[in-house]
Amino acid sequence: MTYPFAFTNRRPSLRVRGVACAALVVATVSLSGCALLEGPTPVTPERETVVAPEVAPELVPGGSADENLPYFTEVLRSFAAGDALIKGEPVARAVADAGFDKSQIQVSFDRSATGLEADNIFVSVQLGADCLVGQVVTADRTVATETAPAVGPEKNICLIGQTAVINW
Repeated sequence: MTYPFAFTNRRPSLRVRGVACAALVVATVSLSGCALLEGPTPVTPERETVVAPEVAPELVPGGSADENLPYFTEVLRSFAAGDALIKGEPVARAVADAGFDKSQIQVSFDRSATGLEADNIFVSVQLGADCLVGQVVTADRTVATETAPAVGPEKNICLIGQTAVINW
């Protein structure tokens, strides 16, 4: 008995394989391109401007992060309104000079791992189980602050990653 469509061990020619591969690449690129064009366009939220309070906030010694957030915000806002370079040490020094415990302050590096100038300086102060976290943007000197819980196995980290050594 003979079969009209006998299976053989013949492999497709290089030309057939090349055409199939090219068709697969064209289809993949075409479909990927469609996915990039469709969908919602993300909207960048406007950064809130921190305004000076009517009544100057004060440091609450032994107070919580929530109680000291207005004072911390005012310290960073006042620093950013000045002429000092936005670098890690001056920002951290302003926070320490305002009365926060220097041993509880963490600050980010002035330069990235690739040697570029930092776009932002982050500074934090741990107060109990929570942290005051501040960001000063180098380009426009805007400030953002918040409270966040301390993290890490010992709950003693406010800024994730390696931070600059405060040895001044």
